[in-house]
This record gives sequence, structure tokens and C-alpha cells, in this order.
Amino acid sequence: MEDPMSITLYTAPDCIRCKIVKAFLAERGIAYDTVDFKADAQEFNTFYRTNRKAIYRNPEGVEFPLFSDGQVIKQGSGEIIAYLLSGRTLEACVTRSDMLHGKIAGLYPSQCPDGQEENFVTLVNRLSAGGLQVWLQTDGRKPALLEQLLQVKDTHVICNVVGDAATTAKVFGGAPSIEELAKTIALVKGVADGQVRFLAMPLPREGGVWSWPERADAVAAAKMVAEAAGQPTLPYAITPVTAEMVWDMRGLEALPEQNLLVYRSASRQHLFKADIVK
Repeated sequence: MEDPMSITLYTAPDCIRCKIVKAFLAERGIAYDTVDFKADAQEFNTFYRTNRKAIYRNPEGVEFPLFSDGQVIKQGSGEIIAYLLSGRTLEACVTRSDMLHGKIAGLYPSQCPDGQEENFVTLVNRLSAGGLQVWLQTDGRKPALLEQLLQVKDTHVICNVVGDAATTAKVFGGAPSIEELAKTIALVKGVADGQVRFLAMPLPREGGVWSWPERADAVAAAKMVAEAAGQPTLPYAITPVTAEMVWDMRGLEALPEQNLLVYRSASRQHLFKADIVK
């Protein structure tokens, strides 16, 4: 991160996420300037026009706060605090949230770089303490970190499976061992609204092509989960990636409805309670 004196925080009135970032900056003694998008409309509009490509608009408008240090623009309390904690090191595991109204997502503990676990815990603690409901997404790796995070107030978890171990590694940069996945599933089951799901997302194929999962991918994912859980009656969701979510559609058209029915029947070979959850 550059000289903290160069920080500008672009905020909105009564913004809970803005208050969380301001509190973190104050706690660390980091100086910053504030631009309110209503009170300082001209200054904000100039910044917005200049950096339009780097700024995300959710269905309700621009997400605040926005952060700039003259070199990097970050948006949302999760990404901003992650950057303040460790520069760009956490970018692989802290991304834009697709949740609104008091909830925050975009947090992937399985992809947390080694040595950054403490910073990740600090981030989740700050978001929760600020009044946000924190949603974590795991691929089964780093269950010890997940266990620590689930001790933080108002944290929730989804375990994503996308296919066999090789497919998982291609998508997420690594795959859990059966022991890691078993531990993760046990942790997810211990959370009231925890969910293990087949995330029907674009998968990389040979030749740099991306396509929706095939029946075999759904079978492999369910088999892996069933073996790890040792429980064929484990509740298991099938959820498609859509354009409204943070996941990259890779230029594909929306997943055909009939594909979900194929994934469900395939998954039920190993997990009897598999069902479609959108």
C-alpha cells in the first residue's frame, strides 16, 4: 500500500460498510480524506467518471465505500480492509460481495495464502463486529481456518463442490483431501444454515474452452462428498451460477433449466437428498 496520507474514502450517508472501514482506519491511526457522494457530488462525480471501469454497480447502484490511494481503487468493506491489512496479498480470497442489506460475501478461506490466516480472521472479525452477517465460501481446504472463523459472531458458510479433485484444482487452485473435506462438511453441518452444494459453474476444458458441467461432473462431485461425509442422506443443494453472482460466466449463455434436472438425478446416485436450490 502507498503512503497512508494519500488515502481518500468515498462514502454515502448512513452507510454501515463505510462506518466499518472508518472505524478500522481510526483504530490503526491511518489518516484519510472523506468525499461524500451527496455532499461532495461534483468531486465524487469527477472521480467516478475518471474511474468508471474500475467501479462496480450492484442492482441498487454504486457500492460504498470506495477507496483510493492514488495507485489502487478498492470497493466494499471486505476488499478495502483486506488491502489495508496486507496490500494485494488477499485478493485471491477476498473479492466483491454479491450480497446486500446487512450481508457480505466474497470471502474464501480455502484460498487464503499461507501465512495470511491471521489477517483473514481479523478481517472477518471487523466485518462481524461492524454489524454485518458474514458469509464464507469454502472448497474444503483449510478446515482449521474455517473452524476458527465460525467462532466469530454471525458467520455462515457454504461449501462449494464443482466436480472431482482434478476439476476442483483447476477451478480453485487446489483440492481438499478426503480428510479435509470430511472435517469441512462436519463444520458446515454444525451451522444452522450451512450448505454443501454442487455449484454448477463454467468449467475449463481442453483447448481453453469453458462449458457448463456435464452429468459426469455432477456424479463425481456427489461421490466425493458422500465418501467424505459417510452419509448418503446429507442434505445437498444444486445451485447454478447466474449473471447476478460474482462468478465469471465465461461468456456462456444462462444454464438451461433441464441441465439442473440432469445434475439432480446424477447427484442422487450418491446423495439421496440432492435437490435444486436457486
